[in-house]
Amino acid sequence: MKAIPEPSKRRLVLLERLLATYTEKTITSQKIEELAGWSAPVIRRDISLLAVRCGASNGYKVSELREALSSVLSIAHGEQRCCIVGLGKMGQALLDNMELEGTPFKIVAGFDPKENRTQILHSIFPLHPTTELMEQIIREEEIRYALLTVEAPEAQGLASRLAACGIRGIVNYTPCILTVPRSTKVENVSLLTALETLAVGSTENKG
Repeated sequence: MKAIPEPSKRRLVLLERLLATYTEKTITSQKIEELAGWSAPVIRRDISLLAVRCGASNGYKVSELREALSSVLSIAHGEQRCCIVGLGKMGQALLDNMELEGTPFKIVAGFDPKENRTQILHSIFPLHPTTELMEQIIREEEIRYALLTVEAPEAQGLASRLAACGIRGIVNYTPCILTVPRSTKVENVSLLTALETLAVGSTENKG
């Protein structure tokens, strides 16, 4: 099977999440367009990249499509251990975020360059300074993913350290473009980047 392009991969991951709460036995590309906003031709092309048969006379068989998505995309089901790096306002908001509850992803540690933050903040998991012990803790706890929320000047240095100690993926909440080895994937979720992307090609006519 050919490699799935990143835009298609993003849509397919979201499609699996959408189907998790869909109650009908079959679903059409037109129905997916209605629910998700992608065009039906794009949906059909994305699903064709799975190289599996899950079609029905009236659409796709939901159970088979979900199974194909999970298998081909290697969507995680076993526990995936994560950490937060940066406990400023954004990091603190993530401490109480319940979005990961009921998913395979579990935050098991937090780190911050300012040691006093790790001492005064309260969390259900341990908080540590980003000293030389950070790498040791990540390895001992078998942490594979990091949510990076530090200040911009600290982002690249910490990203490099995370990649060097075996972190497979970084969710980058900073506005920085990170340079890491291919063994570490980066998902950028900067608010500024998201707004700039939305604004591209959407200028208003004035006058």
